[in-house]
Amino acid sequence: MSEKNTFDSYEVGYGKPPRNTQFRKGVSGNPKGRPKKTPDFDAELIREFKSLITINDNGRRARISKFQGIVKQLTNKALTGNISALRMFLAVCQPALERAALSAAQQSSDRGKYDDPDLLTDEELRRIAAGGLKDKE
Repeated sequence: MSEKNTFDSYEVGYGKPPRNTQFRKGVSGNPKGRPKKTPDFDAELIREFKSLITINDNGRRARISKFQGIVKQLTNKALTGNISALRMFLAVCQPALERAALSAAQQSSDRGKYDDPDLLTDEELRRIAAGGLKDKE
């Protein structure tokens, strides 16, 4: 036996590393941790346009997202007569208006859908009785 084992009753072996190589109490075994994942372009773009900026709007300070600022700026430039901004605004605005009208029509048709229980299917009645109706779309 070595001198170290005579002073210490700890036996070194399989699953029992020497005490001087074990993790110390209160000290992480992996201080740097796992490296952060590099964000992809889409995630970085979304994070950036959701961030807030401060603007002066009619003499008042307001905090809006960068996305809202871009829309406001595009609209303002289109109003001042910037032809390229006007073309871009019209190209984006028309489909947006159509989607909004379609969504509003869909919501108005869905509102009255559940007013008359005679028009509901058995599955819809069971889901309502169970505590909530979620549309299957």
